[in-house]
Amino acid sequence: MKIRMALCAALLTFSPVQASDDTPEAVVHALFDAMRAGDGAAARALVNSGAALERLQADGSIKAGSFEKWTAWIDAQSPGDADEQIFNLETFSSVAGLATVAAPFVIHYKGELVGCGVNQFSLALTSEGWRIIHGIDVPHIGDCTTYRDEVEGQ
Repeated sequence: MKIRMALCAALLTFSPVQASDDTPEAVVHALFDAMRAGDGAAARALVNSGAALERLQADGSIKAGSFEKWTAWIDAQSPGDADEQIFNLETFSSVAGLATVAAPFVIHYKGELVGCGVNQFSLALTSEGWRIIHGIDVPHIGDCTTYRDEVEGQ
């Protein structure tokens, strides 16, 4: 009887999500670790199939894209080619299995600074853990060489 009660208690507290390392922020960090490694498969594993990846343009229009295209591009990169550093992550909301994470970034491609701005990701807590269901970014209009210092100094 004690064994059965212990088993029931264990089943009631079981969660498919790794509590300490499977948070929305950890998934976003892992996404860019995969990018830096040139590992599209690792990036795809963090994203819900069919998820949109968009860019808010300076003129207010939205350029549509997809994580499928982006992860295929990652597969074509050598490790270290695409180095997007994210910092000062902020989770705006994390309730009932949904989360919104903002991740300012500075990106270097093959050693050259090519851009900066803010990524925003929507994530859902699935049976496989947190997965990205939508991404959008907005490029910073200004000096990317000082952007990180400006954001971290706020």
